[in-house]
Amino acid sequence: MITIWDISKVHRGEVPEIAARQTSEFNILCLKFSPIDNCRLVSCGKENIRFWRVRETNNIRGSAVVLNHHARNTVFTSLDFEWGATSAAVYGSANHVSRENASLKRVYVASKHGMIYQINYATEALERTYRTNDSAIYTIAVNEEFCVTGSEDKFLRVWPLDFCEFLMEAKHEGTVCQVEISTDHLRVVCGTLYGSLGILDKSNQRYRTLIRSHHNAILSMDFHVPKRNIITVSSDNTIRLWDLQNYDQAVEFSSPID
Repeated sequence: MITIWDISKVHRGEVPEIAARQTSEFNILCLKFSPIDNCRLVSCGKENIRFWRVRETNNIRGSAVVLNHHARNTVFTSLDFEWGATSAAVYGSANHVSRENASLKRVYVASKHGMIYQINYATEALERTYRTNDSAIYTIAVNEEFCVTGSEDKFLRVWPLDFCEFLMEAKHEGTVCQVEISTDHLRVVCGTLYGSLGILDKSNQRYRTLIRSHHNAILSMDFHVPKRNIITVSSDNTIRLWDLQNYDQAVEFSSPID
């Protein structure tokens, strides 16, 4: 089910209204509005990539990207538009530019097969495919300069848009499930299924973890008064010391057995 909500009056305390609703026969794992057309959406899921148009009658009509053999047994997990701050500035200042030619050329879609699919935004046609990973890609973020992927192999990778070779990478404790690029293109935020959150700074290629967490049950905890730490023991096979001031992780010990 695709449901579009009108939230334009929420700031006045009014309840959001359903603007359009459509039952889909196709599995949907990711759905995003076009950055240049509020009535156009793109979705992806098991064996399908689709463009959607919201009609004036509040109907939602879909059209499939022709994938041929690429669709068979393929789970498409995430998508993003080749769009960013530069594109937005050009589009915003050039009122004579039509929506179809407003710097949005491609949509990139990731899959569990470690492939990335390049779709032409205007024609809705599959243009190219790229093999970037041997493991599943769960999240993708794109601007007009580069692409970021997060995958099951625990790596965040930054790629040029020809995907010839990654520009930088950072390994994490768990599967990278969400990435996003800052509007100045200099930082990438990254989240994992294990509950950690970090930022990659492209200007100096440094990675900083903002939040860490246990990824299983905490079995016991205690205070270490002289060091002003909290000590936690977890069934994720780790003992961790946390700074009592800001709750950042200070030290981690791991046991491979129990």
